[in-house]
Amino acid sequence: MPGTPLPRQSGPTGSRLAQLLGQLDQRYAGLSHGDFAERLGRLFDLSDGIALDGATRHRPDGPFEPVGDLPQRLREDLLASRSSLLNNLARSFNGEEGASVIALPAFPSDAEAAKRPPFSPYVSFYQAHQRQMIAGIANLRLRCRRQLTTANRSLAHLAELDAVFESGLASYARAGFAVLPDFLEARYRALWQQRGPFDAPADWLKPGGWLLNFRAELRLLLLAELDARQEPVLGLLAAAGEQFPGTTTPDSGETTRNAPARQENNEVSTTP
Repeated sequence: MPGTPLPRQSGPTGSRLAQLLGQLDQRYAGLSHGDFAERLGRLFDLSDGIALDGATRHRPDGPFEPVGDLPQRLREDLLASRSSLLNNLARSFNGEEGASVIALPAFPSDAEAAKRPPFSPYVSFYQAHQRQMIAGIANLRLRCRRQLTTANRSLAHLAELDAVFESGLASYARAGFAVLPDFLEARYRALWQQRGPFDAPADWLKPGGWLLNFRAELRLLLLAELDARQEPVLGLLAAAGEQFPGTTTPDSGETTRNAPARQENNEVSTTP
């Protein structure tokens, strides 16, 4: 799929998710990312440490069947998985209906100007999309490791390490992503408080309306979480590219740098 943008790996300023949280709430803007190695080590218990030590010492002995287009295969798999998840988001925010669609919470028919609608439907909505991400990206990551395992000794070793890191950090990642609905609820309440004093329910989904603004933030947070969850796969793809240079499509790097959000911005609307 040449020309389709890949998500970017995190830079010095942190992931897209961390930046977005800081923009929406200043309490998250100054969080330190220092002492990374020490803080990472605290996340591993004794059994995880033993597994990591074993993976570090592991020396894969093959058989290996180097495939020159491995980076391109991994890239295409990543793009296909990402496109599927983005399509799920687009169908939700575009108001489509169907058994496979996670429906955006409907506008309350009994809305009152002075009464904030319940937030609970948005919790269910967000968590449903999280479950889709977890399933899709876990399977993608497993497929990537399987291909690395048969490529060469270095990539097979990396695949072994990645499996241990995925297992060891699973509970930490689960707990971290689980707080995002709580963050959204705080934003929901804050935007409600900031609404115009004479806003009627009919104004809530008009441009500038508090509920329309909230749905835009909801969409951005889901997209940023998707990027964050795909970071490990991007790392595996980058390692494969170093081992087999010159095999990705010529425009992939330029596309990644210059158009990371084109697909997301065009495909997911915030209208009800």
